Amino acid sequence: MSSDALNPVWAVVSSYRPGSGLADVVSSVMAQVTGVVVVDDGSGPVADMALDNAETLGAVVLRLSKNSGIAAALNHGVEHAIASGARAFVTLDQDSELPSGFVDALLALHASISRSELLPGPVVPEIFAGVRQAGPDPSSGLLVARNAIQSGMLISRDVLDAVGRFREDFFIDLVDTEFELRCAAAGYVTYAAPGLSLGHQLGTRYSVGGPLGVALRSHAVTLSSPLRYYYRARNRVRLEKMYGSRYRWRLTRDGFVERVHFLLAFLIAKPHRPMWGVLRAGLRSGRRDGAGRAPDEVEMLAARVTWNARQI
Repeated sequence: MSSDALNPVWAVVSSYRPGSGLADVVSSVMAQVTGVVVVDDGSGPVADMALDNAETLGAVVLRLSKNSGIAAALNHGVEHAIASGARAFVTLDQDSELPSGFVDALLALHASISRSELLPGPVVPEIFAGVRQAGPDPSSGLLVARNAIQSGMLISRDVLDAVGRFREDFFIDLVDTEFELRCAAAGYVTYAAPGLSLGHQLGTRYSVGGPLGVALRSHAVTLSSPLRYYYRARNRVRLEKMYGSRYRWRLTRDGFVERVHFLLAFLIAKPHRPMWGVLRAGLRSGRRDGAGRAPDEVEMLAARVTWNARQI
């Protein structure tokens, strides 16, 4: 199968209260794909200037009336692209600016794998935000991704038709990991293009002082917004329930690392009590198969939390 088999390719960009950088994202991908659709996830009038600029550059802009989560935004964009004839999609965040030749590199790897007896699922860059998200597979000699970020991910329409769309009940966080695991369970492996890199900022870096900083040695940690920890905790539990029997070791390892990070976030939070309430609500909701947007009371708890650290 040649790369032409996946054409036309569309870029699907999710946005929420985007800044001027959205235009750079659209510009970076416009020449690499057939079309670009930006789906704004209920930002309201504050996003009008950025979205109008994206339209001026040639992107189709869909404005959702309410904040429905990144999975819903991506699904809306995918459906528009399908209606426009797309055979494949590159999903992007609003601040993921693509280097030249990025999409062609993903297509070339997909075509190469398709000519073998292997079944390619999503194809991603080897390096995302300076971090390797893939390792060598001894049986194939290819790079297989684990916990790949959806921004910069090439997905064929055939794969989406086989496994379904992104899970909107996850809302945000681990949406991409759930999709990757669902693909793997159906036999579609997520491969990475060697040497291909996509720059991005994962959360915000903070410098931690005092005894905690000494314990961390590097004195620096990357944190999400306090509210995101509700979704991270909830969806982590849900992933373990959904795929734990099939991918027990992987999810046990990942769950341990994430819970250590939750503890770290709790220790850095100020005050501690509302942060504990956010985490506890997320874990409890996960055990009860909670879905969708966080309850209002959780949002109010998260709004009381700040990080007792200096942003760097």
